Amino acid sequence: MKVAIYARVSSDRQAEKELSIPAQVKAIQQYCQERGYIIVNEYIEKGRSAKTDDREEFQKMIAVAKRSNRPFDAILVHKFDRFSRKRDDHVIYKALLAQVGVKVISVTEQTEAETPQDKLLEGMLEVMSEFFNANLATEVRKGMTQNAKQGYNNGGTPPYGYRTEHVAVGAQKTKAVWVLGPREEIDIVRWIFKQYAYGSMGYKKIANQLNEKGVPTQKGGQWSASTIRAIIFNESYIGRKVWNKQDYQTKGKKWRDRSEWVITENAHPSIITEELFNLCQERAKARNKGGGETYKPFHTWSYSPFWLRGIFICDKCGSRMVGNSTSTRRKGGGQRYYSCGGYQRKGKEFCPYVGWRKEQVETTVSNKIKTTLLRLSMDNQLQQEIERYSKEKNKYVLQSATTLENEINFLVKRIELMEQDMINGIGKPYYADIIQEMKAELTDKETELAILNSSVEEINVPDSYIATVKYDIQTILALMESEVPDPQLLNQVLKKYVANIFVHRASKIIHIKLQFVSEENALFEKTIAVQLT
Repeated sequence: MKVAIYARVSSDRQAEKELSIPAQVKAIQQYCQERGYIIVNEYIEKGRSAKTDDREEFQKMIAVAKRSNRPFDAILVHKFDRFSRKRDDHVIYKALLAQVGVKVISVTEQTEAETPQDKLLEGMLEVMSEFFNANLATEVRKGMTQNAKQGYNNGGTPPYGYRTEHVAVGAQKTKAVWVLGPREEIDIVRWIFKQYAYGSMGYKKIANQLNEKGVPTQKGGQWSASTIRAIIFNESYIGRKVWNKQDYQTKGKKWRDRSEWVITENAHPSIITEELFNLCQERAKARNKGGGETYKPFHTWSYSPFWLRGIFICDKCGSRMVGNSTSTRRKGGGQRYYSCGGYQRKGKEFCPYVGWRKEQVETTVSNKIKTTLLRLSMDNQLQQEIERYSKEKNKYVLQSATTLENEINFLVKRIELMEQDMINGIGKPYYADIIQEMKAELTDKETELAILNSSVEEINVPDSYIATVKYDIQTILALMESEVPDPQLLNQVLKKYVANIFVHRASKIIHIKLQFVSEENALFEKTIAVQLT
């Protein structure tokens, strides 16, 4: 039976407590070896949420399993909670897989639900696993709520103008609190609020003035309208700690009602007065015809039809190109296009406007990528490209190593000749000093040569990687040729092999940088170009 492996750890912090991914994979491989199963795919989630909707590899695996030409008949996990911790998710996805003839098998809780007894046992295991995790989550949430009520920080970066400081609580515990940051940051915060409340400037003008003065943001970057807007609505600046604003357990981010928020007054020193803060809120409502305490500075879309998102960048500032749509009131509907995210956030002072029609760019890119990937999937083309790239990358190192080897050989011969002259009694009195200097130089060059040789990257491409790439290429080609392509899946697979894409404004030439990476090592990079049509 052909099978796929699915392994994950919940988060970077929990990864230290849970069975590691290599250990999970090893246990599954041993299970398959004992039963003669053939592993054809591996889906690995490193430090991802337990929510199935947030797991890219899980969703990719489900999409592949739903195809009529799927390469596997079963999905193997170390434990059922690796597949899903939520009972409803587990039942839904398992039922979906069962409809297409794909089993889900746990190698440590070995039940395949072939009999009523098996189904009962499997259900009990799933319920126990969900109870444990739900109980753990409840206890953690209780602790965080109590922490917030006492004015302590539950993690994250403090707002601009504040810093985190750890204070002793008891003999062995410390808690994080916010304290005032540098004086210049405090003055900037007060200036922002006063300009918005009493001046005629909006978010973008305030951001532009700060950028013109060379004032850096907290991360050292440039100010944007959204950054200023987030400061104006942040209650932290009046000493108020607000926690539990958002519900991250639902798809995307859901804002809770204010009655559910945990609010602590005087949790840390204030930077502005409450009167000034309230005046800014009133001005914001008047200017924006809304906003207020539940204002959401960012909007998270759960679905996007723009499959070049994240890899399409601006040729001027390097910001990501973001998807936009014109009004749909026109006859035939609106137009979709990509425009510079830097321009949208920071204005024309940061980057001049540019926009490209979605259909035009995606069609041109699709045709070029299909041609290139199709050629790479033929015979040994990919292996040959990897070898060619490796030789080119090591070219300078190998040339330097050859030069060093010649210099070392020359020194060795000179030392031997001078030592022979001294043995024969025809050497000069100063030969001993020269020989000593040449031996020291020889040692240095031999060390340098060893370092150079160790820097030569050997080609070690496993057959499984080549097979995975070819499979992904077929997936990309199938998605691009589909009448109604799945933009989510296409974007996920494409990001594995396309580093970035940009359109040169003057020439309208699209540059596509391909990058094939295995275990964080770049095996092959290539930039292809095509005229936008």
